[in-house]
Amino acid sequence: MSSNQAQTETAGDSNRRQFLQRSFWLSTFLVGGQLIPATPTEAKQLGFTPQVLNNAQVSALEAIAEALVPGATAAGIAPYIDDQLNKGNESLLMIKYLGVPLPDQTGFYTSAFDAIDQALNNPTSATHNKIGELLTVMGSDTVSNWQAPPASFVLFVLRADSLDVTYGTPSGFADLGIPYNAHIEPTLLW
Repeated sequence: MSSNQAQTETAGDSNRRQFLQRSFWLSTFLVGGQLIPATPTEAKQLGFTPQVLNNAQVSALEAIAEALVPGATAAGIAPYIDDQLNKGNESLLMIKYLGVPLPDQTGFYTSAFDAIDQALNNPTSATHNKIGELLTVMGSDTVSNWQAPPASFVLFVLRADSLDVTYGTPSGFADLGIPYNAHIEPTLLW
């Protein structure tokens, strides 16, 4: 085999590998009135339309997730959670693995994001200090008028989900400089 042939095959293998890795993370998102296959990152970039969450909940989610795990918003935390809430038993959200029954999972997230929205009073313009203060009182379960599951539990779950979407992908591993070598490749599209 010539070196050009080897380079071509290596490049082809690399492209195939990249395609296969990307396809594991694809889901279908509503963008501009059409359902399109995309990763959560691409859905965020394309301006996805949430199917479960409302715009205020998305803003609250992104404000807190970004403070918990910088890069979570760009990685597509809002499209990811919105999409996973539509997946039922196929969901990969942390709450599923903590024993919260399927019918209660949407209520967990929506009530948490509503409570965060209320506490921040316009999350899109909340300052870094205000978000930091909210994280502190959430961690000690001392948020005034909190009408959601325990705030510290919400933080735990959102941090795990934010880490999953930000660093639990091949590109997230690459951002950390770690080769992505899954022991068991995911069988479900994300």
